[in-house]
Amino acid sequence: MLFDGLLDARIAVAESSIGSAISVLMPEEMVAMRGAVPSRQNEFAAGRHCARVAMAELGRHALAIPMGSDRAPIWPDGLVGSISHCGSWCAAAVGRVAEGFAAIGIDIEAARPLDIELAEEICTDGEREWLTKMPEADRGALLAAIFSAKEATYKCQYALTGKLVDFQAISIEFDLAHGRFQARFETDVLPYRVRDTLPGTIRLGAEHITTAVVVQR
Repeated sequence: MLFDGLLDARIAVAESSIGSAISVLMPEEMVAMRGAVPSRQNEFAAGRHCARVAMAELGRHALAIPMGSDRAPIWPDGLVGSISHCGSWCAAAVGRVAEGFAAIGIDIEAARPLDIELAEEICTDGEREWLTKMPEADRGALLAAIFSAKEATYKCQYALTGKLVDFQAISIEFDLAHGRFQARFETDVLPYRVRDTLPGTIRLGAEHITTAVVVQR
């Protein structure tokens, strides 16, 4: 599985392929899918299915996970989590608040190099400078890794701050040899201040890039 060993062992993770599983949705969840195209319905249903499998691993009964007005999942009381989709694959990670977890962010991306011109949009000045020091053949893949790390970070911080931030608000520093990164705030996103950091983990696979950020209380 993509996230094996990437998260704290107390966090439950479930993964599955995305199929035509709209029937697994609960009434509170179906509301969000009214008028959605079938592919979006299937992604949404697979995410909720994975989330409930993960919840069951934590001893929680199957409960609805509605979508809020901001499109983020509304997790049952006492739980925090994150859902990600990529192509035909989906994953969900869920942790207990009682075990000290405050927020989780996960991301899956295809392991395909991004057009390096996208660095202007995705990267801070420091990240672009770092990319120029890397072998030219690796830069597109590393840009994709930066993108995934930021996506996981944004999900995690949003669960705590409720604030939408752009790509320039956070910078990523990798320790790829150990599968880790630090996400550093480049602007105040209260309660976080400039230079505050969040720890993350990353795996560069043959087909997917997987990243995770977890905040504990």
